[in-house]
Amino acid sequence: MKSIHVLILSIVSLSPVFAQEAETESVTYDPTFWAQELRLDNQQLHKIEAINAEFYQLLKERPTLTQLHDYLQTRQELILETFHNRQKRKWEKIVSSL
Repeated sequence: MKSIHVLILSIVSLSPVFAQEAETESVTYDPTFWAQELRLDNQQLHKIEAINAEFYQLLKERPTLTQLHDYLQTRQELILETFHNRQKRKWEKIVSSL
């Protein structure tokens, strides 16, 4: 699964579609890497892993850049829905430090 994480990071960093201004609470990266700092519980971890698994399945279909952008947006919204307010603030700090 780690190689898939690297794949998505590579796709995001190389695509000109994603060269827009950083959005607050962006979920470009996989938050499970920061599970401890975010204090994600097991239910949240499993939900994020399921969201990522579905997203990676979509990547196998070789989406267009427009589709990829839509898939990333959906993934971002679903992951943010799993966070509590405090975790969203912590995520914002983590992302801004990258």
